[in-house]
Amino acid sequence: MGLEGHYILARPSSSSSSSKGLSNDGSKISVGINNVEFQLAPDSVIGGTIDPSLVHLVERILPISTYYVRVNAFVCSHLTRYEYGTVTQALCEAMDVLLQEYLTFVSQMEQAFRSTCSPAPSSSSASISTFTMNKLYVNIQSSLLTMSILFNIVEEARTCKGGALLNAMLALMTGTYAGDEKGRDVMQFLLEKTSVPYMAMLQGWLEGGEIRDPFHEFMIESTESSALGDDSDWNNWYIVRQEHVPMAFLSPNGQSHMTSQRGKHMEDVVKKILTTGKYWNAVRLCEHKQAHSVHNSGSNGCTASDDTEPKTLHYSMGPLQIAEFIDRAYTCASDTLLSLIMKEYDLMETLRTMKRYFLLDQGDFFVHFLDAAEEELKQELSHVSRGRVQSSLSLSIQLSVGNTDDSPQYDKDDEQGQDGVVVKREMLAHQLCCDFSSQSLIDHLDDLHSQSGGIRVQETRTPSQQVYGAYNQALTGVEAFMLDFQYIPFPTSLVLSRRTLNNYQLLFRHLFFAKHVERRLTNVWADHQMMKELQSLQRALGPTYFLRQRMLHFLQNLVYYMMFEVIEPNFLSMESAILHPDGNTFGEKKYQTKEHQQTVDDVLNIHDEFVRRTLKECLLTNRDLIRNLTKLMTTCLVFSDQMTKFMEATRIGEEQADVAMQERRRREWSGRTAASEKKLRAMVAMSQEKRVNRIKKQAERIERELNKDSYKRMIVRFNEVFNSNLGEFMTQLMSDADGRYHTHLSNLCTRLDYNGFVTQSMGL
Repeated sequence: MGLEGHYILARPSSSSSSSKGLSNDGSKISVGINNVEFQLAPDSVIGGTIDPSLVHLVERILPISTYYVRVNAFVCSHLTRYEYGTVTQALCEAMDVLLQEYLTFVSQMEQAFRSTCSPAPSSSSASISTFTMNKLYVNIQSSLLTMSILFNIVEEARTCKGGALLNAMLALMTGTYAGDEKGRDVMQFLLEKTSVPYMAMLQGWLEGGEIRDPFHEFMIESTESSALGDDSDWNNWYIVRQEHVPMAFLSPNGQSHMTSQRGKHMEDVVKKILTTGKYWNAVRLCEHKQAHSVHNSGSNGCTASDDTEPKTLHYSMGPLQIAEFIDRAYTCASDTLLSLIMKEYDLMETLRTMKRYFLLDQGDFFVHFLDAAEEELKQELSHVSRGRVQSSLSLSIQLSVGNTDDSPQYDKDDEQGQDGVVVKREMLAHQLCCDFSSQSLIDHLDDLHSQSGGIRVQETRTPSQQVYGAYNQALTGVEAFMLDFQYIPFPTSLVLSRRTLNNYQLLFRHLFFAKHVERRLTNVWADHQMMKELQSLQRALGPTYFLRQRMLHFLQNLVYYMMFEVIEPNFLSMESAILHPDGNTFGEKKYQTKEHQQTVDDVLNIHDEFVRRTLKECLLTNRDLIRNLTKLMTTCLVFSDQMTKFMEATRIGEEQADVAMQERRRREWSGRTAASEKKLRAMVAMSQEKRVNRIKKQAERIERELNKDSYKRMIVRFNEVFNSNLGEFMTQLMSDADGRYHTHLSNLCTRLDYNGFVTQSMGL
């Protein structure tokens, strides 16, 4: 019972530095209850000496009193204190049961002692009992073991709680009490009772993604990202507290000690537990009208497929049964969320939308937009009106064939069906918006490649001979323009996270700039067609025509390569891997096997692999190639600007427009009047004479421009710079194409140098 008497006194334990206990004269003083230890009083207090064998027997019995006092003190101080956690409270309740059994045992021992007492033969009032100290020692062996177990657990429980407490108890069972059948039975009883709150937390997490852990005892902890619903940080919504991971049923055969194989198995199980609850929380955040019912059906019916499978987790189930329970919950959560993303929110249509607009899959959108906004985007960024650009963007989206009701991806019946399709249509029509970066693409990539030396060089290698005005070095709207979404609904935002969207914006800016330069060169080609009738100038214009055609050939093949040899096949591979995962691979990884069904994380990994591969094959991850490519496209853009200003200086376009207007009016007039055949022949002759005179004047005016030394030097300089940049690009491209994993560069080499003309003419 732990009560002091005349011969048994309390003193501080040997492990305590407290000075409480017995004074020098053997009198009793106050002792801290958590450090108490019972011992025989000194001989001076007893009034004589005791037989050594009896002293030894008493010293072997007294620890049970010490154990009881300390365990009882721990139970009393922790049972009603919530800050110690529910697992510790469950432990206290289990220990209290054993303490009550111990008190019953003490009562039985006292009754046995009293029942064997008989009066002493002398005249004194003392009595003699046949219940000796030896009998008492034999009877308390079982209780002594139980109390020693409780005492050891209490010492561990003072410094840990939750899952860490369960692990400490398991370590005691498999270490200190290994091979002790009685000790193992007591420890299993305590573990079963103590683990009830923890197993309830684990089951709530596996079946509903709920964390009922006010005292930080569970293995999963939510972060601020999950509380705020920050879907851009999906992977960090929840973290694992390693100290609270129960090793008993997560490691094979229930072993607490770690080997490499068991450690790998435990990591997989912990990851599966973490992912299961995270999936359920994602389902809850979908805000879908069917999500709640699907979620409830999953938590009530998915975890147990028949009556023989357990529906409640218990510590005594064993690793195999618990692993099966976790697998069922994981499969149910994954299938529910994947169904919502793929069917209700139509993930593939969202990805097609990204391809249509961010990867410029449909040319009509690009043409409509630049027709409306090109002049605005040519200005410096500070002068660009974002409102006008946004208006042009919205109009281009509405005029795009991808937004019409007869689009192959659009079904009119869907508009009145699932909410996910409505969300998809709303995002497609209204959520796309324009945005402008504060730095050019080359500066952005320079920051990304800063650790490897950047992609900037001191010499930009653009022509300095610019006859018709210097090239605007300030950041223009074309260079800074990019697309963004005002809002991406959850769970689509899991796929289109902020990081992924940034990668899409890099691709868009790269493609947009390349197609813009191609468009400008195409316009130069159209302008040059107006000078085809100037036969006398064909020789003088030959170098200009040849340089323009080489530039246009390079840009057209580059754009074709990126659109039809990179984006299109990669997208089809991604689509096949997502929609038909069985037997399909993307990259070097297969995302479904007989043992592993496709999950949401697999879909995210497939999409991330598509974006990563597309960035790589579009040369955005190769600092040397993107540097040389930027020089080339900048040179082509400057050349286009100079040719446009050349056409303005020669006023050929204006005269062609005037001639076309006069010809149209003449035909209208001749159609309304009944002119005679003679008059018509006279009018045709007059028109031909005017055309000859116009061509002669135009030829003279253009010849004066072409004969200027400044123009000749400009074309020569453009040709030199383009040849130099192209040579550097092709040299680097062919060098990298020889690499084992750079087969895409070999395709680009073949397209840019199909018949070997480039390499032969440059001596590469």
